[in-house]
Order: sequence, then structure tokens, then C-alpha cells
Amino acid sequence: MNRVLGIDLDEIALAAGGFDATSGTRESVLVAGPDRPVRVTLVGLGRRAGPGELFEAALASGNDRAVISTLALEAPDALGAVAQGHSIGGWRYQRRSDAPATPPAVELVDDSDSIADSVLARAAIVARATGWVRQLVETPPNMLGTKAFADSIVDFARELAPQSVTVEQWDAATLAQHGFGGTLGVGAGSSQPPLAVALKIAGDGAMTALAGKGITFDSGGVNLKRGLGELSWMKSDMAAAAAVAAAVIAAGALDASGPVTAILPIAENMPSGTALRPGDVLTHPGGRTTEVLDTDSEGRIVLADALGYLAAQKPSRLIDVGTLTDSGGVGHCFWGCWTTSTELARDVVSAGERAFDRGWALPLHSSYAALLSSRVADIANSPTAVPDSGQLAATYLRSFVGDVPWVHIDNGSSAWLEEAAHPWPAGATGTPVRALIEFLAPGTSC
Repeated sequence: MNRVLGIDLDEIALAAGGFDATSGTRESVLVAGPDRPVRVTLVGLGRRAGPGELFEAALASGNDRAVISTLALEAPDALGAVAQGHSIGGWRYQRRSDAPATPPAVELVDDSDSIADSVLARAAIVARATGWVRQLVETPPNMLGTKAFADSIVDFARELAPQSVTVEQWDAATLAQHGFGGTLGVGAGSSQPPLAVALKIAGDGAMTALAGKGITFDSGGVNLKRGLGELSWMKSDMAAAAAVAAAVIAAGALDASGPVTAILPIAENMPSGTALRPGDVLTHPGGRTTEVLDTDSEGRIVLADALGYLAAQKPSRLIDVGTLTDSGGVGHCFWGCWTTSTELARDVVSAGERAFDRGWALPLHSSYAALLSSRVADIANSPTAVPDSGQLAATYLRSFVGDVPWVHIDNGSSAWLEEAAHPWPAGATGTPVRALIEFLAPGTSC
């Protein structure tokens, strides 16, 4: 680093009086370089810095230009961690559609080899996918209706994986043909027609299937949300569908083996004279029915369509993602998940750990199903006797997957942060896109 920058970083660290190098500390210093002033960001790692701490430190630095020396990164997986952190940390929301979308590049100071080059190339794709998700989630809802969201997915697939990922849009008529009564019902109150996006990576063998909730704005419907603060960021209710789309597209760009299929039901949940009402009954693929007791529990309804449709195709594993609740109370550092397969949940959570996009598996017990009973349908979408929860949302979705190994990821507490929480700024984080990319296309260590 001294050779490249022409400055002594050890001396800078010593000169920064308030910097003590404990984990999470950060200080920016402007120093004289050989040609011009150089701004150096010092980020504390603590005494035991692993790849996760390196990722968070690089993310928090937020540099527009990152210089990394492999000589200082001897720990396993350190290069990928720092490269991803720097690139993702340099992302900024682009207000203009013609603004460059590429994250800041990471430069390898010392001579690299093929493995290091591969790690940096992968980091660039992961950062691009993460930035794309965050850009869409931050976009104002009047600029990202249902069709605009679907078109953005098509465009991103053409940009990143034109040869490996195919994308289809299903309009309302096609939704009806496939039995997506839940999506049609949730979107019935909006002037923005509901639709769905289907993404595929071709291949032989057992299929991996995914579903993602894509509610472009969630007013709560007839059961209007009470809190004005919550309403103000309900543009983020499509974060799960964006993460699933980006993960499949990035996996295609990383030559993931197929077959992979993802179904993303997309709708806007609004109150009007044609809106879904409490007490209505909706029919999903396969004929299973839902009594709607709360129109603000709409995300699980559209996911039920996708799960019923995908489960009928007998995939080897099925994952759905939705911003449904508080993620099981695990807070902003984790996404929560529930499962019918301990092995599949272990694989998904492990992928999140490797990708620095952590999740936590929570228990799912059959007794909770009694709280969602209905006299007029197969199941109710929310309870009446107890408060709603991530556990009950997972219990509802469980009834649509049959015997297919399944994991439900709730990213409701981590996909959007109302306030900054180290190392993330306030706003969209993109989670769990990095975990899903790692799950679909495991990376190379370096």
C-alpha cells in the first residue's frame, strides 16, 4: 500500500488521535500523496477479524475507489469479502435513469492469479446484483408500478445473463389461466394491473424453485395501515421479488447449473371500490382456498399462488422470500426462516454465512395451523384470536407446499432499515440476494 499510495498507513493510523482500531470505529484522514491529496478511511477490525468483519469494514468505508493489497489479506476468503464490501459500500441511489449503474471497481494492487481474478469478477457481479435490488427498492412507488418493475427484471436479465436466463411476463389473463386467484385478488383494487414474472435457467436433473413477494406498494388495502411512518416506506414491499430475480440472474451470469425456476407474483395493494375485502375467499393453483381476514396480510396470499404452482411441478427444493413480518424477531442483522427440511435450511443458512448475508432458522410446529382455521375456506390468511407473526405466516405458507422440501425466508426486518445500523446506511440493503446467489452458485474461496 505504501508503494502504491506513496504514504505510510501505519503513521497515519498513529497520527489519527481518536482512532483505537476496535471493531466498528471509523475515521477519515486527508493526507498528502505523491501527486495529489489522498483521503484514507481507517476502519477498526478488532483483534479477531474474520471475513465477515472484513466485509463489514469495507462496506462501512463507502469509498468510491478501493485499493486492496493481497499481502494484507492472508486470511481465507478475505479478498472476496473486502472486494464485495467495497463495491457494495460504494453504491448510491441514482436519481437519473441514465446515471451509471456499475458499482465502483476494486483494484488488485499486487500481482494476481486466475483464482484472485475469478474472485474479483464474482464480487463485481454480486455487487451489481445487490445494487440493482437496492436501486429498485429505493425507487419511489409512482416511478415503479407493476409493469415497470417487471420490465426492469427483463432489462437486468438482458444486461447480466442474456444467454442463460429467460424471462416471461404473465399478464392478468395468464394469471387467471394458471389459477393465481390470490394475486388477482390482491391487485384488484389498484389501477396498476397485477402480473407475474417467471425466470428460468435451463438444465437437466432436479429443479430448484423459488418464489418472491412483489408488492410494489402496500397500503394495507381495505385494512389500511395505521402508522404513517410505516406507510412512507411501503415502496419496499417488493424487496423480496427483486432479491429473488437478481439472485437467479446473477447465478445465471456465474454459470449456475440448472434447472432453476422462479415465479414472482407482482401487485399493488390499494383500497378502492374493486378492492379485496375482509371475508372474501380466493382460490389458488391446485384449488386450495384462502379466507381473507386481513387485507394487509397480502404478501402471503400472492406467495401462496407461486408456491402452489411450483410445488405441483415437484421441484427438489423450494424457497420463497417475502417481507411479511418482523422476520421472527431476529432484528436487522438477520433474516428469519422456517422450513420442512432441516437439511435445506442448513444449506440456505450456510450460504448466507459464506455470503455475509446471515439468516437464522426458526422452529415450525404443526399446532399453529389451528389458529388459521376457516369455516368457509381451507385456511385463513391471518389469525383472529392471537396477534399475527412470522410463525403464523410460515404456517400459512406451509400448507401450500405439500411434501416438497421447503424454506420460507422472511426478510421483513432486514431488507429496509428505517435508520442506519452499522455497517449499513438507512434504506434498502438488498438482503437476502447475496445468500441466494451463494446458494444457487457457490463461490470460489480466496
